[in-house]
Amino acid sequence: MAPVARRVAQARRRAPSSRNPRATVCMAGYDSVQARREAESLRVDSRTKQIHSLAELDAAFTLAGDKLIMLAIESEEECMMSDDLWDRNNVAGTETNKEQCRQLSASLARIAREADNVVFLRVEVLESGDTRQIAKELNITKFPTYQYWKNDDLMWQHVGAGAGVAAELSEGVLYYGGQGAAGLNVRDYVTEINSRNDLGNFIESCAAPTGPLPGFDAGLDVPCDKQLAIVDIGVDKDAPHGCLHIFPAVLSLARNTQGFTRWARMAIDKNAETADIAREFGIDTVPSFVFLADGKVVDRYSGSDRVELMNHVLAFQKANGIRLPERGAKRRMSTAEAKEIARAARDRAKAEGRQTGW
Repeated sequence: MAPVARRVAQARRRAPSSRNPRATVCMAGYDSVQARREAESLRVDSRTKQIHSLAELDAAFTLAGDKLIMLAIESEEECMMSDDLWDRNNVAGTETNKEQCRQLSASLARIAREADNVVFLRVEVLESGDTRQIAKELNITKFPTYQYWKNDDLMWQHVGAGAGVAAELSEGVLYYGGQGAAGLNVRDYVTEINSRNDLGNFIESCAAPTGPLPGFDAGLDVPCDKQLAIVDIGVDKDAPHGCLHIFPAVLSLARNTQGFTRWARMAIDKNAETADIAREFGIDTVPSFVFLADGKVVDRYSGSDRVELMNHVLAFQKANGIRLPERGAKRRMSTAEAKEIARAARDRAKAEGRQTGW
């Protein structure tokens, strides 16, 4: 494990993007909802390592191994907005800005709660002391700043709070950490391509027939030559926003089109082989998608429009006569059952001394 100084040198060589989060805010209250929130806060606190010195930062990086590290560098006194980071009127200490940071911290807490395979580190930068030195060593002058590290490399960073930032940070965890809500593992649905051999195996594979799909009467059995093999081509380091933005759609499509599509992802900058593969595919922008069927390229798409990506999949499906099974008819409860539920709701409201529309 390289010392912090090496990571600092890497960070200084990178031009930061513009993006942001903050710490958990406890609210007064004594009802069951508050008790649940406090329990969740305790869980989040146990998932987040508070860093107070360069030595602690180095230790945390060492213990993280090859897991994704999300490093939050925040300040109670300063909160910049990412949308107009360089605007002179963007005063970092205003209450409006600080509230944006507090809201972002609450959102980050939810991410930490769900992504248990990601290491979350937080540095609260004070006016003086060791934490200010951490920010200086990392060449961070604006707060909050969020960095994503993996295998000792700075992959991506965001500076500032503001609208849409929480979603972007969540996308970053999914893109770089490979984990979604409720422990969802990206690799269960999207194959990682790191070599020509990986690509060949992916193209030659064939999705097995599925059992009955939830909500449908039957499963899918699509011939191998009619199955789409889709490769999402992006980059790892300093990935443009589009790569992160569209990846949740990639995962969703991979999960919901099992049986007639297979999905993979490849980073151009992973190694020399992946760079050569991208050149052979004619990729000059990311994110780009290459659609293959029966071993041949049948379509391409470059961009980050989630609907457009789905339309490319549906167009191939339609052109090749692939039809989803008929959706099963939903059984409605009887009128008598519905009236009984309504009666119970009225009785509950009456016992609680309140009015009800039931």
